Amino acid sequence: MLNKISLDQFELAPSQVWGNVRLIPIIRKSYQEDLRLGIQQYDEDMTLVALDGKPGAKFPSSMYCSYVPHGVVARWSTDNTSVVPYGCELEKAGKKSNSRIRVEHRMAKREGDRQLRFLPLHLAMEGFLSLCFGGPDVAWSEYSSSVLRHGLGARYERSIRGRQTRDLEDALRVFEIHEHQVGVVILVADAPASIFIVPHPSDYRLMHKGLIEDFYGELIFYNGQSLYDAPDLDLGLEDVKVNQLEDLDKLLNVARNSYSKQQKDLLRGILSPKVESKLVNQLGPFTLQRFTTDLSNDQENFIGEALIRDDGQIEYLKTYQLSRSQAKRGFLLKSLAKNGWNLEDTAASFGCSQNELIKRMDNAGFGYFLKQHILDAAIKKVSR
Repeated sequence: MLNKISLDQFELAPSQVWGNVRLIPIIRKSYQEDLRLGIQQYDEDMTLVALDGKPGAKFPSSMYCSYVPHGVVARWSTDNTSVVPYGCELEKAGKKSNSRIRVEHRMAKREGDRQLRFLPLHLAMEGFLSLCFGGPDVAWSEYSSSVLRHGLGARYERSIRGRQTRDLEDALRVFEIHEHQVGVVILVADAPASIFIVPHPSDYRLMHKGLIEDFYGELIFYNGQSLYDAPDLDLGLEDVKVNQLEDLDKLLNVARNSYSKQQKDLLRGILSPKVESKLVNQLGPFTLQRFTTDLSNDQENFIGEALIRDDGQIEYLKTYQLSRSQAKRGFLLKSLAKNGWNLEDTAASFGCSQNELIKRMDNAGFGYFLKQHILDAAIKKVSR
């Protein structure tokens, strides 16, 4: 299972800059032909996405509303022969409809023996939204009757479409696609926003323009509003003098090493944290996983999904940067669940009083978990 994101198996080409957007191409020098991805297009703007529900039910019991421009079609072979999934040669248009809302019951759906359709990033968001979704499993006296009966109920998180980010569309339009490129790192105001990797260069060329249609964390929007222009990286060539042909080789190596070091520094926040992953589906020698960081306050946090070959090779990867408030909400839910939803024990683990924990829950949007008179009394005591 994936426990940390590493790009050591890839080569990072020199970054390209447009305004406040920096794009770092990800190169795969050798690739196999037994896994390919395609795109299934959807016409509707908004989709109700199921978190749970009984098979065949008209509407699942829990849903969230999101923008779903396309699904990913994965097809694989079992004998290392080359494959091209249906939907990879041409984008498959969805049926026209007067309604702009539809229901997508499953994040990942089998389509035959060796083909799977899944919704990119919704696998990861499903895991985050359903975090501790069942709520307390002990009828603690502090919790509201609706939470004890039905769990956490409706939860939502705010996301941003790529088109809402300044300079991103232009950056993707003028971006140079390398011969063996299979992915890209997107940074906005030099803050990592997303990593996207696919199995094959042909897959990347097909999906490159779709990056503007994906949804991103709200940080990418706020960073995009800044007047910061991403600078070109320093090549470190001031002290390199070219007097003969061998000096050109030395100059090239200095430039590559300088680029590599600076780009790794930019990506430290997204590559250093450990992640917790969960198996979603098995695709022959590949596993489809979703993952999240531990949501601690002293690091950048993100969620994502990956297709991992049985030898550890990353074939598909997509990440979503969480805002600080999103990470705090996730960490609070995990801490409550870890302590059996006991408020006194959870407060002790945070080193605060129970009333301070209750106010913290209310600030995070979880005040509805608690009975109103308990919430009011706690906030009144803390505010004195």
